[in-house]
Amino acid sequence: MPDAHDDYRTSDHRTDDAARDDAARNDAVRNAADREVVRALLRIDDPRSIRPGTVRVDPAESADGYSRRRVVLTAPDGHEVPCLFLAPDAPLPWGAAVVAVHQHNGEFDWGKTEAAGLEGDPEVAYAAELAASGVPVLAPDLMGFGERVGAGDPARAEQIDAWARITRDQTLQGLHVQDVALAVSWLEDNPDVVGPIGIIGHSLGGQVALFGLACDDRLTAGVLSCGVGTLSSFQEGGILHNPAWYVPGLASAGDTPIVARAVRGQRVRVLAGRTDPIFPFAGVREVVSALPDDTEFVAFDGGHRFPRAHRAEALTWLSRTLRGERGGDGRGTGTPGN
Repeated sequence: MPDAHDDYRTSDHRTDDAARDDAARNDAVRNAADREVVRALLRIDDPRSIRPGTVRVDPAESADGYSRRRVVLTAPDGHEVPCLFLAPDAPLPWGAAVVAVHQHNGEFDWGKTEAAGLEGDPEVAYAAELAASGVPVLAPDLMGFGERVGAGDPARAEQIDAWARITRDQTLQGLHVQDVALAVSWLEDNPDVVGPIGIIGHSLGGQVALFGLACDDRLTAGVLSCGVGTLSSFQEGGILHNPAWYVPGLASAGDTPIVARAVRGQRVRVLAGRTDPIFPFAGVREVVSALPDDTEFVAFDGGHRFPRAHRAEALTWLSRTLRGERGGDGRGTGTPGN
């Protein structure tokens, strides 16, 4: 017969377990509420409800270690999102997949093709590099880029589109997140993808990846390169960013840290140049401090770049993290908070 001490210990363990369960439930409720705040600011619904209608898939072209094909996804409201799907030659099924979001840099004609390494800066061809390493990647054109470039002056067209959406109680940032969600849904429905889905982006791509992670818990890990900061730091620095940043009510709701606080139960790696001229480092640190405690923060000496060595480490980290492999926690050469 167990003594009184054993009974007390068993009861204590049960109490501890119940407390942990309650804490986990409370955390889940708070996290759901945080995500809803961000979705409400962006004027979007639950990303899980955003699924492609018709899908057009073009014939594949061979590349070095993978194939590449154009895929056009039709959103629930009828607009089309052209993408490039980079499929590794690795045996099926694939144990993970990634949505790769292109940069801005005023290069409106490129979009997904730059991320896929077909034109533009090789430093941001992360979709091609991931596919060559064995990870399938879907790279969409955001509104105003690639096949969705505006008529006439594309920069002016981007501005007009952003402000016109605000008059309709919509946001350009919300559209970007919805289009990422559409890509996630297509990957989720792909029978050849059996593992988790991640996201990667540089500059505008990193910005969209942050908002995507905050709104869509189907994204389990993300790499954000030179794409996070606060509206207050932009204003203080006299920096005019792409119009998607200017979400009505975001500053008064708590600025970008409120978006970062909605990222929970997801792994994140942030890269930032200490002298990035368009993302003041103090603002970057403020956002990183609101991300999960296990966020990997790699700060490097330099500006608005995705340097080769740091990019290689980030791609390896993302691949291993999605696959649950050891070595997915490496912090590279940066130091958190520096």
